[in-house]
Amino acid sequence: MTSIDHDGVRESWDRIGLWLGSRVRLAPLRSAVDQERLDDVEASLGVTLPADVRDWWALTDVSAHCWIPGAFAPVDLDEALETREIWLLVAEQEGLTFDANGEPEPRFLPEFMPIAMSPGGDGLIVDLRPGGSHGAIFLWDHERWRLGLPMWDSIGSMLRDVAVALESRTPVLLQHAAVGGAEPTCVGKVDDLGDLTWEAAR
Repeated sequence: MTSIDHDGVRESWDRIGLWLGSRVRLAPLRSAVDQERLDDVEASLGVTLPADVRDWWALTDVSAHCWIPGAFAPVDLDEALETREIWLLVAEQEGLTFDANGEPEPRFLPEFMPIAMSPGGDGLIVDLRPGGSHGAIFLWDHERWRLGLPMWDSIGSMLRDVAVALESRTPVLLQHAAVGGAEPTCVGKVDDLGDLTWEAAR
């Protein structure tokens, strides 16, 4: 497995993992994959994974606990691909629909890749479309099917934001809120069961 150094992904996860390890009850680990497997995924899907997305999937010892704000737990690559196929199938079955203004309704696209899931079935996805949001992390609500504004502009920035927030007990998603994002800023706390929860910042 190659070394991981893009955008501080390894460093940020190590900081998060260290914080979690001394405060949160043990959880299963998300499976890591090697670079050859990621090459195969790029070839089969016809997409280019940003360097920090490749590093994300290659990270070892990543907790499968819901430690990402919004109660999202990292999923392994196989689960991400399976979820992607299900959401694409749903989009295909529903067909193209239009809103009251005649504009196409949002739908899940082949260039969207889940990276984490909530217990309620929502996902965090990375946008692999060319353009300004390439590599950005969005909330994918499985009922509303709307992207909104990016929660973070990359996986690297997501991990840095979480690491700083946990270590300093300050809110995450401040940048998202500053540009008018709908997701609330929140602060991480460990409950009596040893689970990390994210409470709205005051």
